[in-house]
Amino acid sequence: MQSSFKLGRIFGVEVGVHWSWVFIFGIVTWSFAEGVLVQFYPEWSVPHRWIGGAFIAAVFFGSVLAHEMSHAIVSNRNGLPVKSITLFVFGGVANLTKEPDQPGLEFRIAIVGPLTSLALGGVFAALWAALRGVNEGVSGICAELALINTSLAVFNMLPGFPLDGGRVFRSAVWKRNHDRLRATRTAARVGEGIAYALMALGLALTLVNTFSGIWLLLIGFFLRNASAGSYEQLAVETAIGGVTAADVMSTEFERVPPDMSVDELVQERMLRQHARCYAVMAAGEFAGLVTLADVRKVPREQWATTSVYRAMTPTSALKTVWPSETLPNVLRIMATGNVNQLPVIQGRELVGMISRADVVEYIQLRRTLDSDTPAS
Repeated sequence: MQSSFKLGRIFGVEVGVHWSWVFIFGIVTWSFAEGVLVQFYPEWSVPHRWIGGAFIAAVFFGSVLAHEMSHAIVSNRNGLPVKSITLFVFGGVANLTKEPDQPGLEFRIAIVGPLTSLALGGVFAALWAALRGVNEGVSGICAELALINTSLAVFNMLPGFPLDGGRVFRSAVWKRNHDRLRATRTAARVGEGIAYALMALGLALTLVNTFSGIWLLLIGFFLRNASAGSYEQLAVETAIGGVTAADVMSTEFERVPPDMSVDELVQERMLRQHARCYAVMAAGEFAGLVTLADVRKVPREQWATTSVYRAMTPTSALKTVWPSETLPNVLRIMATGNVNQLPVIQGRELVGMISRADVVEYIQLRRTLDSDTPAS
């Protein structure tokens, strides 16, 4: 969810919107402006209907946000911090710092989202009932919002991982067999089955309603990829759960003195050794990293007069890990910090470097060895 923009914080949770949400906002606005509002308010001008449609889309946006915030609140209260929420084309995702370690906790975090959407559906249904005969237009809009929120709850309760219903299903299987990975595999397979069913239904529906059919095809495709990807991610994390940065890091890393010029670094090191990252050592201590990205920030005409010390990223601005950091946490730090390598620090000493390539190579090797190991 890198292609998103931030809206702010709610209860300490950063809220972001993926660019794809603009598509949903436009669809909801259009459907109300050219559909529901035409029916109830034919006397309104086109600009008024579109403004009204945009307002209703904003209410729908708030409903989806409330759904995701409920996950975040329950997760935070149970010691699983949620740092951010991202709303995207198919709904939203609360970015947990780690997965629940108990099936009961998984159930509580998962079920609260659909319950929140169902409650919002009930609120709008009550408003519809209260306003019938008083203001048919507003009551009709409330009825549509009640239907949307109820549909959101029902869809999310489909027992396919990683939907909320899939997580509830996984928690039940997990509680029964006491194996989270096996439970995830079962829930992911069910999720893939539901995804294929949605795609088949979407394909058939295109003959009647092209837009709705394509929409179901997209949802099915997304769910299929998400199901397979979620299981794959957990399988990898399970395989490397006990592995630390010290097990994977490279202790042979390139060092450069702080007074070396950027031009020397490029000509004598980068172009000859094909390395992109160097540790800058000053008086025997680790001062920072100078990377290809740092070099590119320096104007070409200043390379000869600029030292790597001035061009580097200092230690204080770097994300670092201890040798005892687990590999899943190393991957999360790389992902959240959008970095390709991390210095491994012991006290004030640089003891190694770990890169994405190191981690990927280790995972591939482990999986190859595990698959080649004969069953006992």
